[in-house]
Amino acid sequence: MIGITIGSLLWLLLAVETHAIAGKSYTSWDCCKPACGDNSVAGAYNSKTMIGAPRVCNINNDPFSISAGLSAAPGCGQAGTAYLCDTYAPIPVNNDLAYGFAIVRDKAACCKCFEITWRAGTPAAGKKMQVQVINIGGGSTTSNANDIIVYTPGGGVGPVYDGCRQQYGKSWGRTIGGVSSAKECESLPQNLQGGCYFRWNWLRGDVNGWNVDYKQISCPQQLENISGCSA
Repeated sequence: MIGITIGSLLWLLLAVETHAIAGKSYTSWDCCKPACGDNSVAGAYNSKTMIGAPRVCNINNDPFSISAGLSAAPGCGQAGTAYLCDTYAPIPVNNDLAYGFAIVRDKAACCKCFEITWRAGTPAAGKKMQVQVINIGGGSTTSNANDIIVYTPGGGVGPVYDGCRQQYGKSWGRTIGGVSSAKECESLPQNLQGGCYFRWNWLRGDVNGWNVDYKQISCPQQLENISGCSA
């Protein structure tokens, strides 16, 4: 019995033990429906790696059911109704750890979780953020396939700039990078301001282009509860 228990524990550890990936961090908040919550991506990977799919919301941040969300048209397109939920804003746990959600390039990463550590030489050196991937992309935002984009309200809207204009009637900041200071967070809708200040207060700066290491981990239950998915 003891051998089986130890073996099971080792298997669980090995299942999520991966080497650290070196890259750069960026930030985004385009208000668009995340790709992992759409049938075009989730339909291809749900049966292989995903359980459920990331929740998406209507224009008022009310969540669709998972099945309705998968088929709802993105709000950043014509006549679309599905948007990024405001519950995907970052969550500080303590001074050194936070939870949140992210974008990477690998479709197979949908609903998987990673721990980001900001490297020496950045204002957030040593801080860690455990994130769940809910979107795929980054080609026009980052220069390296290993870079990771953290969702923070007030982050750059990127190439698809209609989402926030459709949902909130406005956009903000730089297309790549978003707002340039904590002061500019005041221009965001009230429900997004806290997540915007997180970037400047907890992470201590712009975030874009900062050196990080990140590795796959088991997902915190709180993130799975927010997103509605796991992998």
